[in-house]
Amino acid sequence: MKTAINLRHLRAFVAVAREGNFTRAAESLLLSQSALTLTVQQLEDCVGVMLFKRTTRQVSLTIDGENFLSVAERLLEDFDKAIAGVQVEAARRGGQVDVAVIPSVAIRLMPDILERFRASHAGTRLVLHDDNARGVHRQVRHNEVDFGISGPWRTHPDLEFTALTRDRFGMVCRSDHVLARKTGPVSWRELQDTPLFVMAADTSVHTALRAAQDLPEWVRTPAGEVLAMVTLVEMVRAGLGITVLPELAKPGPSEPSLVFRRLVNPVVERELGFVSRKNQALSAAARAVWEGISAQVPRHVEG
Repeated sequence: MKTAINLRHLRAFVAVAREGNFTRAAESLLLSQSALTLTVQQLEDCVGVMLFKRTTRQVSLTIDGENFLSVAERLLEDFDKAIAGVQVEAARRGGQVDVAVIPSVAIRLMPDILERFRASHAGTRLVLHDDNARGVHRQVRHNEVDFGISGPWRTHPDLEFTALTRDRFGMVCRSDHVLARKTGPVSWRELQDTPLFVMAADTSVHTALRAAQDLPEWVRTPAGEVLAMVTLVEMVRAGLGITVLPELAKPGPSEPSLVFRRLVNPVVERELGFVSRKNQALSAAARAVWEGISAQVPRHVEG
């Protein structure tokens, strides 16, 4: 009698397909190579076709394997999302609310909100999961959190975006840079002679800049893009160039070597909002957190 296909077989197949190597796939699954090989053989016996072409040097998918890969990945994703949903729901019943937030919101807005929330909702535990905009949307979509706070990233049929606040872009440079001598706003055209580094595509900062109207074309082709804000700030501090960031992401008083100046001509703003799943009601505790945040955050963040 043939072995019934289960999740172990699917995970083994996907791991080998992604790694292209049984040894690396076995390590990623914490299995012995012989156990992994047997599991894949059982799967091939069950489906009645070869899923991999094996040589002494490499492993690659057959045509049947390529066709099956997307199905296996989707089944695993659906299962993992279902399990995550059960875990989140169990946490909700236990009085826990999980919120995915971008770092600038977590650092600048959430501490005061957390303090006030604890005072008024002693029985609810609020847990923050900081991530970039792409990660926030992914966590909400996969039901890993109750909701998220981020800028718009990409539209998705399963997600809704509810506007919360806006913050304005400015220029960040070293305190010894010529632009730091200005006491008022700086125009975008004044940045042209200095290398510009910006946040990478997975972030709300990048999305806002891409969507902005009337920006000089050279802003869209900067000297470099960086995923981590801490790296971006360090590059500016090292004198490699300048950057542009919204108010919430600007260096604070603990960074005296860096200067923030608002940008004009044009004025560019980033929109921030709640990211939630469509047609899925929040728990009472999560709704209370949502409403508390909405009531405490100003509709426009000023420096």
